[in-house]
Amino acid sequence: MKYGQGSEPAEVDWSSTRGRILLAASTLFAQRGYFGTSTRDIAEAVQIRQPSLFHHFQAKHEIFRTLIELDLGPSIGRMNQLLAEQSTWAEKLHLGIACDVREILVQPFDARGLYQDAVLALEEFAAEREGIALFHRQVERVIGSGSRSHEFVSCEPSFVLRAINGMLFETLREQGGPSGRRRHERPLQAADFVVRSLLVDQTRLAGIRDATHTRLQDLELATTA
Repeated sequence: MKYGQGSEPAEVDWSSTRGRILLAASTLFAQRGYFGTSTRDIAEAVQIRQPSLFHHFQAKHEIFRTLIELDLGPSIGRMNQLLAEQSTWAEKLHLGIACDVREILVQPFDARGLYQDAVLALEEFAAEREGIALFHRQVERVIGSGSRSHEFVSCEPSFVLRAINGMLFETLREQGGPSGRRRHERPLQAADFVVRSLLVDQTRLAGIRDATHTRLQDLELATTA
């Protein structure tokens, strides 16, 4: 998959064999790591034979790559949309963080094992490394633009980005996978935490939060419709 404009991954039928392979693989990658998981392990978890698995995915790295696409692609697409919207930099950052945290909490697969440096350094994951770098540039653009427009305090965008990534990974860990208890307040809490630390005018946070809350409610309605 080439990440960028219009790079939304194809929808997955999670009840299909392909979907069940992805779900089982994500759990095994989270528990055992990429290197500790074989295609035989995945096939056994889905209760199919390896030839059936290879009908859907030719190799283990294709399964891993698909999971990253499903996790990362929507974030890149969402940030592209936010960058094109007529909204303030603070609103873009707040909504982007809240949506990413929400996605972590509601997606059906386990993303805890997907972002290991030793795995992503492999040659077959060059496109994924480029996708991650693209997403990081998008977020840094929002942070840097917010500072230059004096919405945000003067800061090093790469430092703030690392703090946001740390918070996202902690949300993954705390959730404990798709079967974990969903913490409905986390998207707004996480977005508040970051944007509050950056805002020059702290009185704006309540309005920004209300706008994000409305957008999140719209997402919930669209998902349940």
